[in-house]
Amino acid sequence: MTRTLIIGGSVAGLVAALAFADLGHDVTVLERDANEAPDTVDQAHGDWQRPTVPQLHHSHAFGSLGTNLLRDRLPGVYQALVAAGAREIELGKAMPPTLADKTPHPDDAELRMLGSRRTTFELVLRQEALRKPGVSLRRGETVRGLTVADRGPTRVTGVVTKDGRTIEADLVIDASGRRSQGHEWLREHGLAEPELVAHSADITYYTRYYRALGQRPVGPLNRGFGAGGLWDHYTGVMFLGDNNTFAISFGILPDDTELKQMRSEDVFTAVVRATPLLAPWVAPEASVPISPVHAMAGLDNSLKLYGQDAQPVPGFLPVADAVCTTNPAFGRGVSLAIAHVLGLADLVREHPEPDAEQAALAAGLAGRTFRPWFEDAVRNDAGRARLWRATVAGQQLPPLPPDVLTFGTVAEAAATDEVVWRRLVRTMMSLDNPAGLYEDEEIRLRVKQAVAGSPPPFPAPDRATLVDIVRRAAG
Repeated sequence: MTRTLIIGGSVAGLVAALAFADLGHDVTVLERDANEAPDTVDQAHGDWQRPTVPQLHHSHAFGSLGTNLLRDRLPGVYQALVAAGAREIELGKAMPPTLADKTPHPDDAELRMLGSRRTTFELVLRQEALRKPGVSLRRGETVRGLTVADRGPTRVTGVVTKDGRTIEADLVIDASGRRSQGHEWLREHGLAEPELVAHSADITYYTRYYRALGQRPVGPLNRGFGAGGLWDHYTGVMFLGDNNTFAISFGILPDDTELKQMRSEDVFTAVVRATPLLAPWVAPEASVPISPVHAMAGLDNSLKLYGQDAQPVPGFLPVADAVCTTNPAFGRGVSLAIAHVLGLADLVREHPEPDAEQAALAAGLAGRTFRPWFEDAVRNDAGRARLWRATVAGQQLPPLPPDVLTFGTVAEAAATDEVVWRRLVRTMMSLDNPAGLYEDEEIRLRVKQAVAGSPPPFPAPDRATLVDIVRRAAG
């Protein structure tokens, strides 16, 4: 029986445990966090401290790619999430109210999502993984390095823990996330390591959770899974969650000192109330807050892939955030993690020997899975940050060339053009390659026609107004 070690017990590691156990592997998950998981979703939301998962208490979008894979490949997990209170969202039946033509389309069946807090999603996933025969989880295990075969072909043979113990394995999967030290562990043995390319996402997030007091939406759901907009100096999105909860997140420039005061609950509430699309959700009769304001910074878009002349090391398979991270605003992380892990399991089923061929195939899979989304995130983040910096500085950027599309302009057009809406949603849900959206001539023409001379359907306060509101709320 193949012994598989998985470094990291968050979403990617737990999905890997389920997938590789289905291959007949004996799977051990090494989880750095020593805290025991809570029993209920409400306890998880309030009490579960996961220092190794900095995004645990922030908004999440569980997009169509990942949702469809769970339904098809891990139906027990999907059903357990729904039983735990996750919302099943059909985007084709939740089109923006500003669209005139809501005629169903055959492809709408793919546009599924789950509305859930990350804590609920991860708790259910852990519970299901630990019920799986052949899966064990060891808490409080910190990996500090790898072991490598000292004879025969070079390959990884296990890990070294913080206290100096060696744990042997036939296959080591690195699911330790954005802070993975895998490239350093390879370097210590003089082995080829992937090349890192990174660009700052240039954004800081502030998030607060609420529990709705009624069952019906109190405002327009222009994004199906919630409501939100991207404006000229900030972004704000409401995400529907499980068990009648929702989260509101704002994104600003990391050095926007005026809006950084949103860390205060009073200021955060004032900004929500000043944003017309979101204000109805925090009315006293609509909801009550169930969390403090959480902040998350230091985010980047990163990609770690082997160059053409480098030979990937057999027996060591990085997955998900250990390979690629993108701005969480795009809501792709969990979907891409699930797709990568399940794709890797399929690859290992066809090529079970941890040899050079398997390693090379795995490296190719990583490139195909992540590169398009990494490049899309870098391009869109750069354009968005440039606009925000100009607004904060009181400057006006020159208009973009007519053949250049941005996420913001496409999103604006999607509010009134159903063709653009479907194409944008399929890209946001990671179902279609982003290049196909931005390079499509029909989409360019439709976007140009939709935004020409039309006011934004969901406006927000200008910079001076919002800064004044923040200062007043801060006292």
